[in-house]
Amino acid sequence: MDETAYFRGIPKAELHLHLDGSVRPRTVFEVAKQTGVPLPVQDAASLTDFLEATDRTASLVEYITFFELPIAIMQTVPALERVTYELCEDLAKDNVRYAEIRYGPWLHVQHGLSLTDVIRAVLSGWGRGKRDFGLEGGIIVTALRDMPPAQNMALAQVAGRFVDEGVIGFDLAGDEAGHPPILHEDAFRIARSLGLNITIHAGEAAGAESVRQAISMGAVRLGHGVRAQEDQEVIAMIKESSVQLDMAPTSNAQTKAVRRLEEHPLRRFYQQGIKVTISTDSRTVSQTTLANEYEKSARLIGCSVDEIWAMNLQALDGGFADQVTRARLRHEFASAEAALRRSS
Repeated sequence: MDETAYFRGIPKAELHLHLDGSVRPRTVFEVAKQTGVPLPVQDAASLTDFLEATDRTASLVEYITFFELPIAIMQTVPALERVTYELCEDLAKDNVRYAEIRYGPWLHVQHGLSLTDVIRAVLSGWGRGKRDFGLEGGIIVTALRDMPPAQNMALAQVAGRFVDEGVIGFDLAGDEAGHPPILHEDAFRIARSLGLNITIHAGEAAGAESVRQAISMGAVRLGHGVRAQEDQEVIAMIKESSVQLDMAPTSNAQTKAVRRLEEHPLRRFYQQGIKVTISTDSRTVSQTTLANEYEKSARLIGCSVDEIWAMNLQALDGGFADQVTRARLRHEFASAEAALRRSS
């Protein structure tokens, strides 16, 4: 079987996907021109130097800088609706059928929008994209590590009002150094009480203790979790708690959570019985697609086609959308994959 064709052809599920890291360069250029956002260059093609990380990116802190320009143009309702809708289109082209898109509403209030305005705008773009491109899934609202805890508590309260409108989870992201998850424990207690599912970025730039804290705060899924490998007690905790690790190999190499892709623990974790899934993290910043990530996981990390397919199904099983939808998709995924194998 041609692995490239297989990975492109199978229906896919993606759980760890940042909206502001997945904006089309052309859209950044056009919206900046429309809204007066200063650009570092005067043509769209040259913008990639400011939007895309590389293997030379030194750390998570540097990786985050590539989000600054997209965030600057995502300050109006039309811009937020547009980038969300376009991401849905890009997902469909990648044959992603189930997706959870995450973003930090506090980053988009710089020009007068309220948190409610921001959440409604993204849900509007998601609703149109979901309908037009046949997607399922939902939106994850992300709190920021370097924000005062009170602001993240307020965000949880607002996000909880949209539980029945497409907001399905609550997250914590940003530079891990000096910002342990436990500082925001109250926000996550509120989020859980309002019916939001909990996922937290942990074990990316900070070590295994970050993972331990995130699990203690009720996270059923962790963004990345790579550095859990540094502590076997934490690995045992992940397995015993049945916590899922949503990993993004290219991004993990660019942020230096791993030194190089070949050293990524994805396959080792899978073989240890840990629930793992594969995502892009940020399609523009990491210059990737989910099919690309699957191919790298096979070619560079050593995962078999069957292992990657199992991780894809795990993404459906661990998704935050309703169980009926995910069960239906699992049946559709299995039928489509079987047909693809028969035709190869």
